[in-house]
Amino acid sequence: MTLHIGGASTGAVLVVLIAIFSLIFAMSFAVGAVPEGQRRLSGEWFSAWFRASLPRFIVAGAFSALLFLGSSLTGSGNATDARICDAPLAPLTGQSVSDLRLNAAISGMRDIASAAREGDATAAQSLFFTTDAHNATHDVAGPLFSADRDLARTLCESVVGLENEIAGDLRPEVIAAHAESTADTLQIARATLDLAADTSIPDASGRCAFPIVAIGVLPLTNERLVAAIASFRETAEVARAGDVTGASVAFSGDAHDITHDIDGPLRSSDLDLAFAICESITEIERQFANAADTTVVAAESATSADLLEEAGRVLGFAE
Repeated sequence: MTLHIGGASTGAVLVVLIAIFSLIFAMSFAVGAVPEGQRRLSGEWFSAWFRASLPRFIVAGAFSALLFLGSSLTGSGNATDARICDAPLAPLTGQSVSDLRLNAAISGMRDIASAAREGDATAAQSLFFTTDAHNATHDVAGPLFSADRDLARTLCESVVGLENEIAGDLRPEVIAAHAESTADTLQIARATLDLAADTSIPDASGRCAFPIVAIGVLPLTNERLVAAIASFRETAEVARAGDVTGASVAFSGDAHDITHDIDGPLRSSDLDLAFAICESITEIERQFANAADTTVVAAESATSADLLEEAGRVLGFAE
């Protein structure tokens, strides 16, 4: 546990306490009486010095206890975090910050937020340590600090808040808030650093303004697309029957994955259609991540199926 007093860390508090006791010793050593016929640092001198200094040590001990108690009750890391964020976060890897990597980090942070919103802080912690999402936030800090210091500071504060919570109390709602804030800030950073200018959506904002990361386990084929369209129509039908679990099962798997894989190629051909598919899928994901409204899930799933059919024609997968 870290204690903070007006931005002072535990180390600073300990330095103050050591200084107090050192001054007590120095004062007693300098002005303390020496027993007749004895010299300083002799056994009798130490005994007399201890008896004379005991009241001072009692007062200093009580003061120290109150100091620590007050810091533990009122301390906050905000001031320390603010000072940390006056400079770029230190990079954690030697990897370059590409649009693909930053996009994956955004998705990774949203996955952390999603796990936390579901109350699984342990899963969120595991994602934090086992994916590149956290590393990327540090690696992008230097370039972002050069381009926009205020934005870099905002990103830093979100990341440091997330780091502290992951290493500390593991409160799901706090993890979710910091991870979502980090993802949103990274999205703005992508535009600021001009990492995805060729495929951005003019006058759009949010997740779908830029390409979403491809999952890329399977090649993009007509067979996959046809199967995904069928799955989305099934999702709509099951949702209209009020079966949230069944609708979620129909939506998951490759039906969902292909909406990521098709995004990049489709943006090169039809930005508006890619944006529409992304927005529809994002709404379905949002519904399943919270208390799903089956009416909304059914409508968006049917819309996604129609849009994917159009995408197939645009990309030459279907007549």
